[in-house]
Amino acid sequence: MNKNICPYCSSKHLYVVTKTSLKCSTCKRKYSIKKLEKDSEIMDYFLRDKSANECSKSLLVSYKSVKDRYMDFRKLALQYTEDTYNKNRAEFSEYDEYYFLPQKKRGKIKYLFDAIGILGMVYGSSVYTLLLPDQFFHLKNEKKDIKISYMKEYANYLNRYKIVHFEKFDSQIIRFWVFLEKKLLHFKGISRENFIYYLKEYEFKFNTPKDKQKEILWLLWIMRD
Repeated sequence: MNKNICPYCSSKHLYVVTKTSLKCSTCKRKYSIKKLEKDSEIMDYFLRDKSANECSKSLLVSYKSVKDRYMDFRKLALQYTEDTYNKNRAEFSEYDEYYFLPQKKRGKIKYLFDAIGILGMVYGSSVYTLLLPDQFFHLKNEKKDIKISYMKEYANYLNRYKIVHFEKFDSQIIRFWVFLEKKLLHFKGISRENFIYYLKEYEFKFNTPKDKQKEILWLLWIMRD
């Protein structure tokens, strides 16, 4: 990060406000170089798929601060993937339905209702995802015998029924499912409420060349206010 150039407008007309902050006379933004440098370092760990705990220990930043920053980055990735898809949706070519279930829950019928349905679509060379409704939500509190019968039905559904439309078997969308599975294995548990942010994180990382990820995410980060 060049300390002589404003990170917001690239102006060189800066002046010192305090020992830790500068202000740009062009865009009138006041900022802390030290804070931006720390944010940049945390983003590097995030983009390299390093855990929040590992980042916290390496950079000597509180775990909560890193965890919160990671979630901020995921929300920006979600924003970017949505905006990008909306600009390119006319190029839609194929789709596939997929169900994610943490590895430790697989093969056990009692956990089938925890599977998260995802619809993946391809536009150009990129993948876009949508979370499917939790179609068995109303059954989760049913009586045990009723619940088991529906679980068996759901198991058959997951094993036999998929909405698929591929132009070729070795497609971009299949590569994305493999990529997503591999990445999500590193997490001990992701709540259904937060799953969309992790999904969009890896959608962003899958679609975006590595040498462009920092450039895009950093611009979104400094311009978010």
